[in-house]
Parts: sequence; C-alpha cells; structure tokens
Amino acid sequence: MSITKLAVYCSSSDHIKKSYFDHADALGALMAANNIDLIYGGGMVGLMGQVAKSIKNHRGKTIGVVPEALRIDGVVNTIDDELIITPDMHTRKAKMIKLADGFIGLAGGFGTLEEMLEVMTLKQLGYHEKPIVFLNTEGYYNHLFEMFEHIYAESFAKPDYRQLYHICETPEAAIKYLANYQPPNLPDKWFV
Repeated sequence: MSITKLAVYCSSSDHIKKSYFDHADALGALMAANNIDLIYGGGMVGLMGQVAKSIKNHRGKTIGVVPEALRIDGVVNTIDDELIITPDMHTRKAKMIKLADGFIGLAGGFGTLEEMLEVMTLKQLGYHEKPIVFLNTEGYYNHLFEMFEHIYAESFAKPDYRQLYHICETPEAAIKYLANYQPPNLPDKWFV
C-alpha cells in the first residue's frame, strides 16, 4: 500500500514544549524526502504550522482543509499548494479522510484526539484499511494507551483492535512503519 498523502492531526497551540515542535519539524522533513504530501487543518500556528513549514522548506506539498468559520487571517496558512474551504467542520473532516492514504496523530488536544478516534472507529467498522499512527513524543499519549488497555480488559473492544493503530516514539519510526504498512486482518466488531 503506497502512502502519498498523509493526514496529520496535531495541536494548533504555540504554548507547548519545544520537543513537540522538534518532532513536527522532523516529520515534515521526512514526509517531503519521501514524497508524501501533507493533508492538514490549514493552520499556520502550533504543530500544524510547524509541519507545514517544514514540508515547504524541504520542497514538499501541502493541502490545507479549513472550514469557513475558521477562515481567519493570521490563523489560516498562506503557504499551502492548495487550500480547500469546506462549509463546516464535519465536511472538513470527511474531506481530509477521503484525501489521505494514512493518518498520524502528533501531540494535541481535544480536536486531535477526536479526529484520531474517528479514523480508528471507521477502520474498526471496515470503512477503510488505512494506517493510523500515534507519534508518542515524550510519552504524551501513554495515559490514552492505558485507557485503551482498560477498554480491552473490560471487553468494550476486542484486544485484536490493537492492530487498528501503531505507536511510534520517533518521526523516523513512523515513516518506516508507513512505508511497510500492510492492512491487518481485523475481526468482526460484534461480540457473539
């Protein structure tokens, strides 16, 4: 399975540790070096902006997808190769999912988490077989993964669904995983 367009979900905050920006910068450089286009929320701030700047600095391509309500000067990036304006957030998310060959979540807040869980749920239900990666910078998502383990332990999801997503500690490991990705053979969602 060839990954040529990657949706990156991540923070739009500038008020976070430098290590998160370092990983966003490295990911952008690696994506450009591997001819992987960025599909993202079109923001010029936070990790979103850092990934986009890094890709552009390394002659890669970026596609921003922005809902009309968030089309704000000083927030929406002006460097993208393509800017897609959608009528609402629901349409934006659907467009990003459709355009992307895979998904990666960097550190982020509620929006990032919601987007990652949505693509995981869609994969669980068989709507796509695309790779999903958490870039777990400095163990940022460790508590979330503990919650996932609790979900499996309490039989709210089958343990086989650990295959829905992959956890990487570095951008290099994420790109290597994407390059070698093969869709898993997932069980049916329903317990019988």
